[in-house]
Amino acid sequence: MTLAASQASPPLPQRPQTSRFALWGSVVAVILTVITAITVEFSFAELIENLSRRNLVVEGLLQPDVSQIWSDRSLRAFIETLQLAVLGTATGGLVALPLAMWATDFGNPNPVLRNIVRTFNAVVRSIPDLLWALLFVTAVGIGVLPGWLALFFFSIAVVSKLTADTLDGIDRGPIEAAQASGATITEMLHTSVVPQILPAYTSFILYSFELNLRASAVLGLVGAGGIGARIEFFRGRGEWSEVWGLVIMFFLVVFIVERISVSLRRRLV
Repeated sequence: MTLAASQASPPLPQRPQTSRFALWGSVVAVILTVITAITVEFSFAELIENLSRRNLVVEGLLQPDVSQIWSDRSLRAFIETLQLAVLGTATGGLVALPLAMWATDFGNPNPVLRNIVRTFNAVVRSIPDLLWALLFVTAVGIGVLPGWLALFFFSIAVVSKLTADTLDGIDRGPIEAAQASGATITEMLHTSVVPQILPAYTSFILYSFELNLRASAVLGLVGAGGIGARIEFFRGRGEWSEVWGLVIMFFLVVFIVERISVSLRRRLV
């Protein structure tokens, strides 16, 4: 009987019961979707009617003017975009590292100053890059300077947040050893904290560069320089073939940069 019992197939697992939370959550999501559609007066008939009309944007996509990729003005504008992304990432990333450290209890023992730094970081993160660009375009005028300032603060927001999250999980043993040996705060951060977060911090810099490269094109639409200004020029004239030629060019370069960045970040982390 024991042998027969051991050879018997194991009992089938019980079917999991439907979660009430998932059920009610789905119902609420459907209700909110319907209410939102009614509020914004969404209509499938109107959508189909608009899609059936002649669309110059789609026609431009089907016949992109790739000659724009090699024009002198477009190349200069794109080089300006790369310069903005590099400069904004480098300067913002350098400032973000001390800001992230000063927001920790071991990097900034003074609770008042620590709360001030944390509040500053929270304010910077709460403002999107496009709003930064609009503010600086209004303040200093159209050109490269407002684009760099926008990417500078955007890089601070991204890198300081990710670095601060990494600092929360580091090993406190080297920090306590440095403090016990009488090291100053600067010495302790340099010898016990930076070596632990350096690979992750470098990865965050590369990730911020990817974001800034994409954002720099959008910032140009509001007058902050770069390839976005060139795209806005053709868009304002309704030359959609030229617009899509520049978009394709930008997509290819961003894709290549992203693949390189992802490969480097995998080696670092």
